[in-house]
Amino acid sequence: MTRKTITILIVLAILLSLSSMTASAKTNENEKVPVLITFKGTTDADLVKAHGGNVKYEYTIIPSIAAELPQKAIEALSKNPNIGIIEPDLQGQILEDEIPWGISRINADSAQTIGFNGSGTTIGVVDSGIDYNHADLAANYLGGYDFVNNDADPMDDNGHGTHVAGTIAAADNGFGVVGAAPGAGLYALKAVDETGYCSYSDIIAAINWAVDNDVDVITMSLGGTGYSSTLKNACDHAYANGIVIVAAAGNYNSEVIYPAAYDSVIAVSATDYYDNKASWSCYGPEIELAAPGVSIKSTLLGGSYGSKSGTSMAAPHVTGAVSLLLCTDVAGTVYDTDSDGKWDPAEIRSRLHSTATDLGTTGKDDYYGYGLVNAFAAVDGLSLADPEENAPEEPLADPEEDDSTTSPETPEFSEPSMVMYVSSLEVTTDLIVRGRKNYFVWGEAEMRIVDINGNNVEGATVTGDWSGLVSKTVSGVTDANGMVVISSDHLKNPEGEFIFTVTDVSLDGYEYDSSENLCSTDSAEY
Repeated sequence: MTRKTITILIVLAILLSLSSMTASAKTNENEKVPVLITFKGTTDADLVKAHGGNVKYEYTIIPSIAAELPQKAIEALSKNPNIGIIEPDLQGQILEDEIPWGISRINADSAQTIGFNGSGTTIGVVDSGIDYNHADLAANYLGGYDFVNNDADPMDDNGHGTHVAGTIAAADNGFGVVGAAPGAGLYALKAVDETGYCSYSDIIAAINWAVDNDVDVITMSLGGTGYSSTLKNACDHAYANGIVIVAAAGNYNSEVIYPAAYDSVIAVSATDYYDNKASWSCYGPEIELAAPGVSIKSTLLGGSYGSKSGTSMAAPHVTGAVSLLLCTDVAGTVYDTDSDGKWDPAEIRSRLHSTATDLGTTGKDDYYGYGLVNAFAAVDGLSLADPEENAPEEPLADPEEDDSTTSPETPEFSEPSMVMYVSSLEVTTDLIVRGRKNYFVWGEAEMRIVDINGNNVEGATVTGDWSGLVSKTVSGVTDANGMVVISSDHLKNPEGEFIFTVTDVSLDGYEYDSSENLCSTDSAEY
């Protein structure tokens, strides 16, 4: 298939997507569509403007422009010999489930006790921003940019980015939690809005900023299922400029999403407390490393703390391990394969591969990649790049004194085989409106798990199937009230039923008896 044919197909896809809008509304040929335009040579913003386009970004690391164009302009510009491809400006979203322990599991606390804390390294957190006033994050916050609102104040208005930032670099200050690399510097690159959604153009702009500002690591706990050559080019350029890129694999129990699936990005899957792949974690040959992603305690908005699950929570563990490794001295070691005296992205990846704790099938596999990231093993035997600069000013606190560095104890139950069941199940719908004509709807299944005596059961994994408008197997973990809320995928302008059916409930020391369920299936129509 030729590039011209691909371009034509993409143009047709854009036009067809427009023609499928509500039948009662006539397509407005002057309505502008968000696109990414890649030029064969130098970008030409004037050309785009001459065709009625509104230029959003003119990138400096790749010959591409993000803009909004009328339908006719897309067709006309696609024939311009100076333009390589025009593709939709797709949407991604942050990748959390619901519902804290991973730092000690990857041995980051052990690395910290021998002096490695990430000091001197910088990390660009491409997410929903950071609550830079949080007591556990303020000391390591370096600045950033808000690409959603186009200003220099990347304050988090969602909470996802703040949680990710805490897992990477929450300060070792005697309270709260400790991150994997508590000495690392954090840049907040806000590409995600308050609802959890982001455009590929804003992600690319954040990567562009990171390259221009010599950031060491980019971490992205977000993504989408749509491939974009422009986003790939941006990642490849950052990688070629010496930036290590880490991204979450996705929470759909299917193929790895983008940008994690690109070759220049470290794709991270999620594991549970027992080192098994989380049921919802995406998998495939792109998976490079695994990390804890279930019930991870970290920083939240307003100076608080809480737990979340998802590959979004796994990726920052790997990011922290990268930071710890970057503050070691590679010069003169066998790991400096190009003998340039500094860590390169390929050398970082190779070291993390060889020191990972193998899980699953022996060797690299689709679930865990090379294995569970092992921060201590990665830095063991190496010295600090600059001991005077990187050594912490104060002694590290005993990791046992911090919630995030202690492994949770297996719950103890007075009765070894207590029966549990579903005491309530209710499916509702929710929506967000984007633009003037489109709305996105999803189903939410809220249920309570109790034991045979009617007591709430905390920590039970509830698995179920969405059907009707969506088809997907999902799971969640009950809170202290025995409650769990499991959401479906978001659908654009749907019409029909969201149906949820509980298929299993599991927890050590309990036996699930579906015959006791007061409700196993519920639905909501939209």
